[in-house]
Amino acid sequence: MPVRYIIFMSLFCLSFIGYLFARYIIAYPAGQSECLHARVFLVDTWDTQIREGELAYFVMDVENPFFPTGLRWVKKVAALPGSQVSVTPGQVAVNTTTRYAIDMRPMLNALAGTDQDMGTESAYTRDFVLQEDEVFMLGETINSYDSRFWGPLKVQQIKGKAYAIF
Repeated sequence: MPVRYIIFMSLFCLSFIGYLFARYIIAYPAGQSECLHARVFLVDTWDTQIREGELAYFVMDVENPFFPTGLRWVKKVAALPGSQVSVTPGQVAVNTTTRYAIDMRPMLNALAGTDQDMGTESAYTRDFVLQEDEVFMLGETINSYDSRFWGPLKVQQIKGKAYAIF
């Protein structure tokens, strides 16, 4: 085999591997909160254009009593900028038609009376329209800490599109 061919293939392989590492990362829950049914995600950090129903990888910069700011999370995009969102204890409705049946009461009840008490259902029941730079993020499990509790996420916090692996 000619030396040129070996050098060319080596450089090609190194370039391809460099491209993969620059664009994609593997993400997994840190153990604090299992908010999605999947446990491992492939994240495309070059693709930040998200649609409703897709998974997004983002930096949590909202001050909250449970997690430090700066953590990177994966959640489902439930609503896009300009959408009307209605949050009740048993569901989230988007533009009065799309409904996500996810109950916040188990989490509120589990933390009631503790030093991490989150308040009552009425504190989280609200209707609003997302601003042009906001999205609404949801998990899939009853113990998901998401936009129902901390509000909309700024679009610029999204760092990539996520794909569930398993």
